[in-house]
Amino acid sequence: MRVVLRTDVEHLGHKGDLLDVTDGYARNYLVPRGMAIKATKGVASAVHDQFGIELDRRVIDLAEPIRDLGATDVVVRLHPDVAATVHVEVHPE
Repeated sequence: MRVVLRTDVEHLGHKGDLLDVTDGYARNYLVPRGMAIKATKGVASAVHDQFGIELDRRVIDLAEPIRDLGATDVVVRLHPDVAATVHVEVHPE
């Protein structure tokens, strides 16, 4: 399973890293403890479609996956010292 780390995890990686880990490790340890979220392509592809900018999923800072319709603000770390807020609206198809 691909996950994005929400915190630094010793012997695994740093906050924001996109990693492949075993399903059980992600499901039973990392995700329940808030250390990681399941990686999705939705936010990265939405930014690419709207702005023509290719973003790596590791620069998108989401506490939880976007599961509800409506508007939300997403922080994108473009550089260690530079962060931008992107307004994302989710509409039904």
